[in-house]
This record gives sequence, C-alpha cells and structure tokens, in this order.
Amino acid sequence: MSKNKKILIAGVGGQGIVYLTNIIVEAAMLSDIPVSVSEIHGLSQRGGVVTAGIGLGKHCTGFTGTANVDFLFGLEPLETQRCIPYLHKNSSVIFGDYKIAPYSVNAQAASYPDTNSFADYLGKQCKEVVFIKKFPDEIDSVLYNIFLLGRATGMKEFPFSAEKIEEAIGKTVTGNYKDKTLRIFKQGMEFELEGEKISR
Repeated sequence: MSKNKKILIAGVGGQGIVYLTNIIVEAAMLSDIPVSVSEIHGLSQRGGVVTAGIGLGKHCTGFTGTANVDFLFGLEPLETQRCIPYLHKNSSVIFGDYKIAPYSVNAQAASYPDTNSFADYLGKQCKEVVFIKKFPDEIDSVLYNIFLLGRATGMKEFPFSAEKIEEAIGKTVTGNYKDKTLRIFKQGMEFELEGEKISR
C-alpha cells in the first residue's frame, strides 16, 4: 500500500459491522500496515445505524470526515446513501441491494430511495463502484458482509489481497463457523454478473 487509506463500513445493527471490522484490522496487522479504528457508532442492539471507520497507514486515524473516505462498504443501501458526504471522486464503493427499511418507511411516512438510480449516481461520482443487485439465494443475510468482502478483493483500490484476507479470517473466526465464512468469502471473490459493476 503506497499511501494512507480510510475505510468506512456502514449499515445497521445485526449486519456484522464489528465482525467485518475485526477481519480487516487483522489483515492490516498481518500486512504490517499501521491501523487505527474509530469508535463503533450506533445502537446495534436496536437495529439502529452503525458505522465504523478504519485508518490504514502511519498517523492515519479511523475517524472520517467530509470527502476523506477512500473505500466504503455499504451493508445496507440507505445507509450507504447517507455516506455520500464522506466520498470523493477517487473513492471506491461496494454495496448490495439488501434493504432494511427504517421506521419512517415502515410507517409509510416516507418511501425507500431507488437503489438502481443511486448506483448509477455513484458510478458517475466515484472511481469504482460495485453494486450487487441480488445476493445468491443460498447465502444467509448475516454473511452478506463476508460475501461483499470477497468481492471487494477484486476491486482495484482495495488495499488487501484475497490471500491476506483469508489468513485474517483464519485467525479471527473460530470453530465450525470458520469453514462457512471462508466458503462465502470465496463465493464473493468469484462473483461477477453483467451489470453489477459500475466504473467511471
């Protein structure tokens, strides 16, 4: 990695944001890259908004601000959209179309934004965007984060190789869950469908 990078993970409670953060941090340590993590913000026990920032490189903190996020993991489309102010023209974004409607939408006080239009918008504003329109049916939604992580390793600006992430999973995940996590990660690595990838 030639320069500092900031990664932001955004979603809602229960989507494994802490889990994904721990794997990325482990990958950084295995790669001898200085790493810093911001406080994990949100009310995970209530299904509220949760974000985590990761800083990679010397003197790079995990705290994020306007137009300083280089790589965004969006685990929920609306929460991905809320992160637009943190992005810049050279940012990379990966997110999937797994909607968890907020109270205002469930109460029919607001409508859920169109995710395809949002993906098109990001494709015009950012350097590289991967939008997973449909996750494979056999994957549990709790592991969509790992599937996205696998797909992210094929992106130009993702700072870690697939091998380093696999090693990090091996050190972070325990028991029978390790094999399942590695299997889903490899599915994500191999996933490519026409129209899923948008690049500027």
